[in-house]
Amino acid sequence: MRIIRSTASALVLAASLVGASAWAHGNTGTSGTNAPPNKGTTSTQGTNPADHGVQNAARLKGVDQHFLTEAYDHASEQLAIGELGTRQGQSDEVKKIGQQIVTDETSALQKLRKVAEQGGLTLPQAPPAQDMGTVSTLSKLQGRQFDEAFLAQVRARDNHALQSFDQESKSGKDEALKSYASEQIPVIRGQLDQIKTGVTNMQKSEPSKAPNKGTTNKQPTNKQPSNNPPPKNQQQPK
Repeated sequence: MRIIRSTASALVLAASLVGASAWAHGNTGTSGTNAPPNKGTTSTQGTNPADHGVQNAARLKGVDQHFLTEAYDHASEQLAIGELGTRQGQSDEVKKIGQQIVTDETSALQKLRKVAEQGGLTLPQAPPAQDMGTVSTLSKLQGRQFDEAFLAQVRARDNHALQSFDQESKSGKDEALKSYASEQIPVIRGQLDQIKTGVTNMQKSEPSKAPNKGTTNKQPTNKQPSNNPPPKNQQQPK
């Protein structure tokens, strides 16, 4: 029961964190489980890469423009979340996952910058402060609560990213961006597999309390007098 309550609280907390995520840049009013996390009601940026510091992106249209924004935001914020996990994680499992995310997203950002430069685009050195709300929220948590929220958050972000990268790889018009998306899909899936293992191991690390077998009270047994006749070789009193 303790595991169930802990997991449930993590899911509730993750839902609130997703609301602060920097993933939503448009598609407001969309409902359903596949809708991207909502940044909040104060955001008015949308999918224009210029709103995120990307320069000379006018040649990109439709899905390519939207993907460039999401790919940059995903890699930059996921990198910051991974770094937070290596510093603030309580379990070795979370620290390990955080380090893997740092390695993956550092490489992803380097490759995305190279693709952008080849296309005459310029990516910012750091994302806008308003795009880092999830990091700020997670940083306020400690211990097991942080670990559970961290795993729930990176899993939700990777699941959404997988949809976006898959769409670009199939429907994108810019060949360089399509190639980048196809290359990153196995990386994202690898992170999801590692996160799934981490969640399972964390659940195993908190066993439910079993009753203590050594403290059972044994009730004394009252021997009832026997009604059987005495043996024949015993002499009866005269």
